[in-house]
Amino acid sequence: MCSFVNHFNSVSFWASSLVLRRETKDERQRVYRRLLSVMEHLIKLNNFSSAFALFAALCKTAVRRVVNLSSKQEKILDNSQTLMDSSESYKNLRSALKSATPPLIAYLGLCMADLTFLIHGNPDQLDSGHVNFTKRHLTYTFMNVVRTSQAVPYNIAPRDDIITFFNNFSDYMEEEEMWQRSEEIKPRKKRT
Repeated sequence: MCSFVNHFNSVSFWASSLVLRRETKDERQRVYRRLLSVMEHLIKLNNFSSAFALFAALCKTAVRRVVNLSSKQEKILDNSQTLMDSSESYKNLRSALKSATPPLIAYLGLCMADLTFLIHGNPDQLDSGHVNFTKRHLTYTFMNVVRTSQAVPYNIAPRDDIITFFNNFSDYMEEEEMWQRSEEIKPRKKRT
């Protein structure tokens, strides 16, 4: 589980760093646009986990303050925000997951939250001392949905040039370094 979380964070930090490391405004805009396009394609491929990681990267304040979005790009980001909105327990994302046909990769944060609630939010035994079969059934149903979603593999051939470019998402800036770079690109206005 930890490796999934680390991978999610690495992808997000890598994508933010990719934008912030560009020297010119035009380069930053181009990279941001490309990542936004990749995020859109990931949603169409039902890869909600990677799409969410890119969404988190593109919405980072350190990144957003150094790019200017067109109205079309704002709309794409707004639509993604609607999909990934955490209100009402991720209602829109849950709906998208329910209607998606495999292959799909669910957003791990949502799965972890659901599983934690199932395990820790329900007693193993009822007050009568009997086994809580409702909890067992809900846990089985959850695990079956995860298993079913992974039953159909993606039919995408790996490309060595792309794999090399990603470099395991290991080349990224830490949060403080991102802020420093963001302020280097666009210094904060001093208060008078």
